[in-house]
Amino acid sequence: MIHKLSLIVIMAVAFSCTPTGNHSPIHLIPEPLSINTDSQGDFMLAVNTAIVISDSTMLPAAEHLKEILKTELPIKWDTEVEKIKPSIVMRYDIALDSLSPEGYILDINKKNISISSGGPSGLFYAAESIRQLLPAHSETGSSVVSVIPGVKITDAPRFAWRGLHLDVSRHFMPLDFIKKYIDYMAMHKLNVFHWHLTDGIGWRIEIKSHPELTDIGAWRKVKEGKRPWQDFEVWRKGDTEPKYGGFYTQEEIREVVAYAQDRFITVLPEIELPGHSEVVMQCFPELLCTNTQGQALKNTGVYCAANPKSYQLLEDVIDEVLELFPSEYIHIGGDEVAKDNWNSCAKCGKMMRANNYDAQQLQSHFVNHFDNYLKNKGRKLMGWHEILEGELSPSASIMYWGGHDGTADALRENHPTVLTQGSHLYFDHYQSLSAQEPKAFGGFAPLKKVYELEPVPEELEPQYTQNVLGVQANLWTEYMPTPQRIEYMLFPRIAALAEIAWSGKSQKSWPHFRNKMNSMLKRYDAMGLNYATSALRPEIRFELQQDSRQLKVTLNTELHTDIYYTTDGSEPNLTTATLYTEPFYLDKAVTVKAIGIKDGKATGKPEIREARLHKAIGCEIELHSTPNERYAAQGGSTLVNADFGGNKWGNGKWLGFLNKDFEATITFEQATTIEKVALSCIEETGSGIYLPKGMEIQVSIDGKNFETAGTWSSERKGDIAITPEVINEEITVSFNPIQCKYLRIKAPYHQIKDQGVFMFIDEIIVQ
Repeated sequence: MIHKLSLIVIMAVAFSCTPTGNHSPIHLIPEPLSINTDSQGDFMLAVNTAIVISDSTMLPAAEHLKEILKTELPIKWDTEVEKIKPSIVMRYDIALDSLSPEGYILDINKKNISISSGGPSGLFYAAESIRQLLPAHSETGSSVVSVIPGVKITDAPRFAWRGLHLDVSRHFMPLDFIKKYIDYMAMHKLNVFHWHLTDGIGWRIEIKSHPELTDIGAWRKVKEGKRPWQDFEVWRKGDTEPKYGGFYTQEEIREVVAYAQDRFITVLPEIELPGHSEVVMQCFPELLCTNTQGQALKNTGVYCAANPKSYQLLEDVIDEVLELFPSEYIHIGGDEVAKDNWNSCAKCGKMMRANNYDAQQLQSHFVNHFDNYLKNKGRKLMGWHEILEGELSPSASIMYWGGHDGTADALRENHPTVLTQGSHLYFDHYQSLSAQEPKAFGGFAPLKKVYELEPVPEELEPQYTQNVLGVQANLWTEYMPTPQRIEYMLFPRIAALAEIAWSGKSQKSWPHFRNKMNSMLKRYDAMGLNYATSALRPEIRFELQQDSRQLKVTLNTELHTDIYYTTDGSEPNLTTATLYTEPFYLDKAVTVKAIGIKDGKATGKPEIREARLHKAIGCEIELHSTPNERYAAQGGSTLVNADFGGNKWGNGKWLGFLNKDFEATITFEQATTIEKVALSCIEETGSGIYLPKGMEIQVSIDGKNFETAGTWSSERKGDIAITPEVINEEITVSFNPIQCKYLRIKAPYHQIKDQGVFMFIDEIIVQ
């Protein structure tokens, strides 16, 4: 629910202020409703300073403030307040109901600190704001704080649901890191920890009624040269292969839930059904669908929907989950359910015929069973938005993970919805275009793109905005095997998420946020976090100047840093390179190298990009094949602009053609002699992207009569390995020099039975 804030409070918003004394500017993330730094004086911690409370529900916030200040301040009751000066006074104020229980007013002056709120969580968030008023070095264990800058802050969140997800199925994370993760959330005023405990390749929660789920399902065989999800197989006692895995005992889960509650964070458990359950089927093969001969069908991770044992197992699991998690919602997954087995299953077929179901309605039958089951237990069901397929119970809630352009349609389905748009809020996606980025999923979500997301579409009718519960970002750990890698993918994007979730639209400003991140990165440094420096790496951009055929070169970083560059092949540094101040132009092939320098230190290795000029640059081009709308870039001109896409096919610089051959015609301004044509392609078979099967080059003088100049055919035979490895390749056809005005390129795609196949192309290079 979006909290309604008073007009007076909203008008008080201030983007930046200068505090009293000689302190640095006050920079808080997420941005509060208002910051007032009129001269009030700074608060000095004294030996007799105490934290004053009036209710035991204030204790978590008081204890947390003691941790932040790293000082053993006594906690006293308000009956003693007259005797305690200076003091930090916490109080409840029913007049602040308009700010919501999570809102607060923090008033710091030289006499005392007053923290007022309508609820205990608001007091806690005020303590977190005090944390950011302190210098970054206060995060170190040895630092002692004595001065807190004078300021008055009025604050409240925009959304009641401010979530962060973590997948521990694909890669298990130790208990101490789960607690750190919760601390990271609290620091950024997030309040829902979505714990993805089960998936196809790992079961991570102890279920005492079915110990097989962790005795077997929590461990997988490690197979050399294969990713965890490739040829997945559980590890059983006696197997000789190395094993990987782990799980959380019920006692550990209670410990995490209590730890989160102390930080006003709800833990939302996810138990996958009816799909993404390959590991369960390996533990209990009797739950697989069967054919008319009673033979088990292929394990696609889907429960047999006509088998009563499927429902019984899941009810047993849910009963234990409900004992462990007090959350209002229970997440049941429900996404990407492969329905082929249901259509081939003798029992499911009989059930569908008896109820006049199709496969989507059978899915709804399965999901709605558990919606009713949870309602009878006093809880609510939530699932990924695919549970909308069929006829979903009106009481069910969804998480929408599609692209931002589909958000309005999802909300019009009229279910309570958490917005977690995959186009922006999937933190397993790449953070920059740099080749230095560690392997990630194929999408592209840099810091600025995340920050600028307005989750609620402007075109959404007012009656549907009430369906928005809030927002959430997700971390899927296919390529995050360690806590350090998770930190890299989470920070600094968690700061952008914090402002999306907490701050109102009128409070957000990218230039202001960019300035604030200077302070926040210093805090992350002091905390020893392995945050990504992606936003400090120079991006080298080429833009074709149509008239001159030159390339305009722009160097940019998302966050503030100086950029030095070279074009002679030498390594850039402070002494030998040129400080970038404005765009420059290239009329020949060179290698541009650029490096970020912040506080006298390099922010990473140099970024390198080759400027390649060829005969087709800027020419007229006609596409005879239509690219997929998600991967259409700038249309045909994408292929003749010398702006190569690099190794990230989701960065908007590639044309993607789904299940179709590629064909295009280039028209030169005048007859031109050519002898070589290359097609720049990318392959990632694990994502369904394959190199072309062949290529044919045709030429013409009049645009009507074409002749073949050369061909190329793939030498691949048989099945192609399905891997997550990315291959950039230029498929080249050379021939005797020939003059033409029209050049036609044809490239058939690699057809694979029962599989969608993409072909991605970013440039046609003509020489």
